[in-house]
This record gives sequence, structure tokens and C-alpha cells, in this order.
Amino acid sequence: MRLFGRNALGVYAVYAASLVSGLLVTPIVFHHLGVKGFGIWGTIGAWTIYLSVLDFGVGPAIIRSSAEARGRGAPEDVNAIASVGLAMYAVIGLLTLPVGIGLAFLVPWAGNAPADLVWPARICTLLVVLSIAARFPLGLFTNLLIGRQRWDVQNLANFVSTVLYAGLVAVFMTHGGGLVVLGVLTLATTLVRLALPLAWIPRELPGLRVSRSLVTRERLRELVSFSSSNFMVHVANKIVFSTDVVVVSIVLGIAAAGVYAIPAKLFALAFGLGTAATTLLYPAFAELEGAGVQERQRRLLLLGLRVGSALMLLLALPLLLIPDVLINAWIGGHHHEAYAVMSLLAGVLLIHQPIFVLTQFLIARARQRDAAALSLGATAANLALSVVLAWAVGMWGVALSTLVTDAVALCWLLPRMAAPAAGTTTGELVRVSLRPVLPALVAAAVVLVAGARLWTPRTMPELVPLGATWAIVGSLAIWRFGLSQDERRRLGRVLGRRPRPVPI
Repeated sequence: MRLFGRNALGVYAVYAASLVSGLLVTPIVFHHLGVKGFGIWGTIGAWTIYLSVLDFGVGPAIIRSSAEARGRGAPEDVNAIASVGLAMYAVIGLLTLPVGIGLAFLVPWAGNAPADLVWPARICTLLVVLSIAARFPLGLFTNLLIGRQRWDVQNLANFVSTVLYAGLVAVFMTHGGGLVVLGVLTLATTLVRLALPLAWIPRELPGLRVSRSLVTRERLRELVSFSSSNFMVHVANKIVFSTDVVVVSIVLGIAAAGVYAIPAKLFALAFGLGTAATTLLYPAFAELEGAGVQERQRRLLLLGLRVGSALMLLLALPLLLIPDVLINAWIGGHHHEAYAVMSLLAGVLLIHQPIFVLTQFLIARARQRDAAALSLGATAANLALSVVLAWAVGMWGVALSTLVTDAVALCWLLPRMAAPAAGTTTGELVRVSLRPVLPALVAAAVVLVAGARLWTPRTMPELVPLGATWAIVGSLAIWRFGLSQDERRRLGRVLGRRPRPVPI
């Protein structure tokens, strides 16, 4: 795979920055906004993230189509893909604005915002909506670069914007900033992130030409046909991972949403970090599909499942086994209701990782309709069950709903969709995913269970030695016993591979 080592290092540099940023910025925002203000900020994020589904699956379709064209050796098709994509994104960006205005009036009402926070919440929502609307036309060029596996460019832009956001929040929030300031900073750093990749377009795609004449009904129909199923998958994922805070705020109130947002933030950080490397597989799957080399595609899928499982175990086991230690040291105080939520969401991380990899594989193989149908069914069941359990047992029931529906979805996905598409058996897919589990659990029992309970960290600096020890011991255990010798050798070759010149 092109530039995989550089891309993997870059994406983890970004998520390391995001992790540090989240760990440092969240307590600052929490303490300066208070529980209700923090709950509103979490609700704004949970509601406005739905606007990203207005992408209608165009982004993944552009990535897949441009990568597939590269695999076929047809660079001229990229001009048509870019022209059609830009036309669709221009319309989508304009549609986002009136929807966002309506959302700005809905968010304070849905979150039961106090009177003094209603207008700050509305203004903040509008600013966040503007940052999302800008992603559509400008994001086209990032998608084209990703289709050429130039994740390193996106990683650089994400790293710069993440560090900039963390620094600005730390400065302005400690000097009396509120919700409106957070909205301004979100918009400004988003524009920085979207503008930086434009500098690489002339070098990576010197022949790129966007023209109105290339936008035809046939090409629009082709892109929409593929993107519509991607859209349904995208909608399902956003609802699954964004609805929890909304459901809690509506059923249990804004204060409960503020508490739920604490483990939800850790969950989001871990999910992003755990899926970062496996996200790189999508354009590689599509390029291999275009080249017609399905055996290499199958081997890449198996390696992606095992490595993805290993990475997620390293991140999820601390959240599963010592949620109280992590939350108390991070936020302070004793948020007992958040502990069970955190453990359940950690279970979701472990189950959703193979779903994430297999869904990318199915979409790259143009079997996105099956994946979309499953995602929508699981999402509808999760939403209904979340409301019922939130009312019946409280906030931890919302997390339990996500865990149960994800488990059922995985049990359906493996034998009926993934195994036939990969030309393998369900047993092989399960085995490659489960091999790292035992060595990870043994290492976790020693470091996380015994070590953390014997010496309980009470502050973030005290957590650092425990986290470093777990990262080292857990990684070594998984590397030695969770991966086969052949996988270690192949992974080492991929990570150490020098980039080769690629014809434009």
C-alpha cells in the first residue's frame, strides 16, 4: 500500500494530539461552563454532527471512485469525478444553512437550556453549522487526495488544526470565554484544516480539471447510485454514536447529559484512535478491487481485522476495567453514574471495530447496499431500545442498548455478508479477530487490575506512568502472542516500506 508507514504514523500523531487535546481541554471547558453549560456544548455537538450526513455519502463515493480509477489506470476519470462531486457539494453546502438555522432554535429547547444560555447556545450552534457547511466544497479536494492514499496531507492539516484548537481554547476559556467563543474557535480551526490540503493538489494531481461540461446526468446518476448506500451507512453510524447524549438530555435532562458526555468523550477519543489505522484500508481495498487482485484484498482484510482488534484492545481495556480511576483522575469528583456507562461503551468499542473494518471492505467491493440495510436496521433498533432503557433504568441503559444492537449486527454481518464477499469462512474471520484477546487480557490483569488498584492514581500526572506501562506491556504481549510470525513480518515490511514514485 502506498505510503502506508507514513500515513499510519501521521494518523496516530493526529490522534495523539487529539487525545492530549481532549484530555486537557475537556476539564477546562467542563469547569468553566459548569455541568449544564457542558451538557449544552455536548448536545450541540450531538445535534450538529447530524448535518454531516448531508454529505449523502458523496465523500466515500469520491474516495472509492478515484481509488478504483487509479487501480484501473484511468486518471482521466478523476476530472469527471471531481466535477460531479463539486457540483453536488455546492448544492449540499447551500442546503445546510437553512437546516442549521432551524437547528439553532431547536437545540436550546431540546436540551432544556437555562434562560441565560439560550442565545449563546443558538449562536454557538450556528457557528458550528457554518464549520460543517464549509467541509462540503472544500472537503472534495481532501477526498481526492485520500483516494490516492495521501492520508499524510490530511493528517498534517488535522494535526495543525487540533493543536491550534487546544491552545486557543485553553487561552480563551480561562479568560472568561463561553459557548460563543467555543463556536468561533471551532469555525476558525475547521477552515484552517480544510485550506491546508489545497497546497498539495497541483503537485499530486497536476492534470486536475473541474469543468461544468463534465457534469452529466449519467455521471450524476452513477455517483448518486453509489453514494446513496454510503449515505445510509453514514447516517446509521452518526445516529448510533451521536444519539446517546441527545436521548439522555431529552429523557433524563441536561444535567444527566452533562454526566453522560464525560464517558462519551473518552469513547469518541478511543474510537477515533482505534479505527485510525484501519481507516487507511478503505482506498487500498478499492484500488485492489479496481486492479482485480482479490486474493491480496482478502489477505489485507484478515490483517486489518487482527491489527484493528489489537489496537482497540489496548484502548478499550482501560475504559472497561478501571473506568472510575480514569474518570476521577481526569475530571475530578465522583461521577458514579458515569462508571457503568464507560464500561459498556468500552464493550461497544471492541465489538464495533470488526464491524467498521468489514463495512469498509464491503463498500470497496461495491456491496454497500447490504451494509447499508444492516446499519439502518441496527440503528433503528438501537434508537428505540435506548429510549425505553433510558426511561426504565437510567443513563447506563442507553449505553447497554448500543452494545446489544452492535453485538446482534456483528453476528449477522459475519456469516451472511462478510465471509461470502471475502471468499473465506466465518470461523477464519472470527479467529483472526480473537487471537489478540487472551494475551491482552493477561497483560491487563497484571497492569490495569492489580497495578491500578494497588496504587490508585488521583490526578492526570499520576495516570501517565500507569498508561505508559500498559502501552508497553500490552503492546509487547499482543505483538508476541497476538500476531503470527508471518503477520509480524508483513506488518514490519509495510510500516518500513519506502515510498515509491507513483505516476500521475
